[in-house]
Amino acid sequence: MKVAVVHDWLITIGGAEKVLKEILTIYPDADVYCLLDYFDDHNRGRILNGKPTHVSYLQNIPFARKRYRLLVPFLYKAVQRFDLSEYDLVISSSHAVAKGVKTREDQPHFSYCHTPVRYVWNMKKTYMKQIPKQARRLAGRQLNKMQKWDLETAKQVDYFIANSKFVANRIEKNYSRESRVINPPVDVDFYRLPDAQDDAPTEKPYFLVVSRLVHYKRVELIINAFNSMPNHKLVVVGEGPQDEMLKELAGSNIEFTGFLRSKEMRHFMQHAEAMVLAAIEDFGITSLEAQACGTPVIAFDFGGYRETVVHMKSGVLYPAQTMDSIVWGVNEYLRNRDKFIPEDVRKNALRFGPERFRDELTNFIREKLETPCLTE
Repeated sequence: MKVAVVHDWLITIGGAEKVLKEILTIYPDADVYCLLDYFDDHNRGRILNGKPTHVSYLQNIPFARKRYRLLVPFLYKAVQRFDLSEYDLVISSSHAVAKGVKTREDQPHFSYCHTPVRYVWNMKKTYMKQIPKQARRLAGRQLNKMQKWDLETAKQVDYFIANSKFVANRIEKNYSRESRVINPPVDVDFYRLPDAQDDAPTEKPYFLVVSRLVHYKRVELIINAFNSMPNHKLVVVGEGPQDEMLKELAGSNIEFTGFLRSKEMRHFMQHAEAMVLAAIEDFGITSLEAQACGTPVIAFDFGGYRETVVHMKSGVLYPAQTMDSIVWGVNEYLRNRDKFIPEDVRKNALRFGPERFRDELTNFIREKLETPCLTE
């Protein structure tokens, strides 16, 4: 059997790319298709095991690498230009348009859905606010077209896989389709408790944010919360279009590291007081990576965090997506700090290891195809 794996784009490493890595571990000979691929050698080795990809014509647009979000009106057309007619099995890893790839009627298509397209469903209003007023009418028409396309192509997927119960509910609401929930993999071997080889930081303890600096992550709420708690240090790891705005907003107790490689990021996770998160997440791999390091998580009690953080056992869930609620969450953690034992926090993350993901995905595909696993 020939297998094609279709991914939206390869620009930075996030949860979707970690899922892609494990899919390719199951199907190492699969060909990878994506709209854009700007991975350097390090990331290509880490996620694709050095494998090349088939890219779309959008790759040749000069500004695509830094401003790919402007290409939204073209994404869904580009993905349908891929010719996958020679493959026996198609697996899409989709948070945008990958699931819309064209397949034959006799060609099984499994779509691992990280989320239905945010900017045409649950975040459409938020996305529109970020567009200049003079362009909103045109953008609105394009998003309406894309929503219609997204709904139509959902009918062509044979089997949906959701990364969480939260996303499964969205798939049912938006697409009227059932899905199998298979939670993403968490590298619990790499993200581990600190040991003698891990040098502890010499500075005072800090709270940690690890996030892309984009609007829906709501990092500004966390920064405002820590502006009101100047005696507590906050370290922000990540980069994105909100970088400069957030730095201007931050007080002197807040430090920005920019992009960090995995080992550096793990070091910050291992020695933080707690990780603080404010987004409505589809699942929340980052929160589990921190927990695998024994670090509790302070997160918004909604969406995927309800499935990844156990309140008062592996972290604190605060009730509202507001600055005051984050302050409450931090203080609630500090009042109960002694209850959070690193080994116990890590146990929660161990439920989501990569072997479990590979077994569940392999078994689901085998169940539906009624054929042996391709790696056997």
